[in-house]
Amino acid sequence: MEQSTELKELYLRSCEAQSSGDYSFFERHFSQKDGVLAIGTDPMEWWAGYASITRVFKAQLKETGGFQILADTPQAYSDGSIGWVAGQPTVKLPDGTEMQLRLTAVFQKEHDDWKIVQWHVSTGVANKDLIGETLTTQ
Repeated sequence: MEQSTELKELYLRSCEAQSSGDYSFFERHFSQKDGVLAIGTDPMEWWAGYASITRVFKAQLKETGGFQILADTPQAYSDGSIGWVAGQPTVKLPDGTEMQLRLTAVFQKEHDDWKIVQWHVSTGVANKDLIGETLTTQ
């Protein structure tokens, strides 16, 4: 695999699009092929298929107006027609509250354009809080 400046830029643009409510970015960059999947932080946020993903993203971008997504410096790699990005953007709410997220996206080249085939956003939860035990993490 090689580092991918192109995918890093797409990640940064996705953070900007979320902050500005630019639904068309996601409409253009999600794959319309079978198997495309997006997963969010809420237990109900599991969407399969382009129509479901873009419908919910459009609604949520309207609902979250005022949220800023502060991009970090992601890891971005590709190998031929497949690539991936992993980052830890920060959501800044209108009241100034900040939350760090984890975002991974898998991309596939379709007609010379990178398309998202899998998108996953989560929040880190300490093992102690989740399973009642502290586990080795380093």
